[in-house]
Amino acid sequence: MKKFLIAFTGLFLMTLSVKAQRPDLPGALIVDIGINNWGNAPDNVNLNSIQSKTVGITYFYDIPLGNRGFTFTPGIGLGLEKYSLEDNFTLTSSISNSGVKSISTAAINNVVDDGFSFGKSKVAMNYVDVPLELRWYASGNRYNTGFRAAIGAKVGVLYSSFTKIRFEDTAGDENLIKNRQDLGLNRFRYGIQGRIGFGGFSLFGFYELSDKWDTAPAGGTTTQTLTFGISLTGF
Repeated sequence: MKKFLIAFTGLFLMTLSVKAQRPDLPGALIVDIGINNWGNAPDNVNLNSIQSKTVGITYFYDIPLGNRGFTFTPGIGLGLEKYSLEDNFTLTSSISNSGVKSISTAAINNVVDDGFSFGKSKVAMNYVDVPLELRWYASGNRYNTGFRAAIGAKVGVLYSSFTKIRFEDTAGDENLIKNRQDLGLNRFRYGIQGRIGFGGFSLFGFYELSDKWDTAPAGGTTTQTLTFGISLTGF
């Protein structure tokens, strides 16, 4: 993921540098970078919001509505979410003898046998997202300049989830455990979002209306995500 983001950032900056030298393309590629928080978090879960990040990479296409600067703007992209858990807790899944699946929070020292000291504990969720926005551009049909504002909704489909734990074992070696698993998350999510900005820079917010889990850990029945951040437009 880090290599992908580094490569994408380089491509993004290159796109900006040559923008004036190539013809305009229809639509716009927008990168959202934000921090996450949970409303009604599961028991024993405290998030480090600064380290709980979202990166969204979305292609949007503006469809004009009249000649007053309004557009209907659908898009498609990826939403890559990470949540940093504090107090040495992680999420685990298990199935009972009767076949009932359960999700729970667990202390890392009960999950890692040879752990001596523990570092970061993260949960990642990756989505294919389809946002729909109603936008207003103060500069009319010149979408790359001037003040802009948008309000809309976003729906997404979960395509992967995993936990990641960093720790030092009793031999003093650094370890990383990445466990791809079904964490009982809702496969589909939806929520409302808005943007406000100028030119290629905006502030955005997203509030998840759907519950995070289908099979929830204790206290997580109504957990929802709230994200704030910045948006950068590539072309």
